[in-house]
Amino acid sequence: MNEMALWSAMISSDQTHSVAVAKIVQSELPEDETAVVAALLHDVGKTTVDSGVTLRVSAALLKPFATAKRLGRWTSGNGWFSRLAALIGYPVAGSGLLAKAGSDEFVVMWAAQHHLQPEDWTVDRVRAMVLRQADHAAV
Repeated sequence: MNEMALWSAMISSDQTHSVAVAKIVQSELPEDETAVVAALLHDVGKTTVDSGVTLRVSAALLKPFATAKRLGRWTSGNGWFSRLAALIGYPVAGSGLLAKAGSDEFVVMWAAQHHLQPEDWTVDRVRAMVLRQADHAAV
């Protein structure tokens, strides 16, 4: 699957958000096409989880309490908690999809790291800060 197919698989609200993020990034980094692609694809991992509004809101609320041990227990099941854990872990899933699609290394790494704290980033910090600020502004 290529990047366009991955983006096309996203639900319309995620696509709308990603386009808004990309527009901000493009205005801040007009010569950086890779950063714009990263903006468009940073949430592609959400496509790996069958989720509706309830699961997405629950994931946002419970993520601060989702320790590695707790996520391990949740993923061992087959129901709602398993989907919740998968949704919380969507950045890693998205990174894997992008790697398989042959995306630029920065795009792959940003998908995995976009919810990490800046001190945990391994990607270019200038690009990452612009992307992070755009992601937060384009809610």
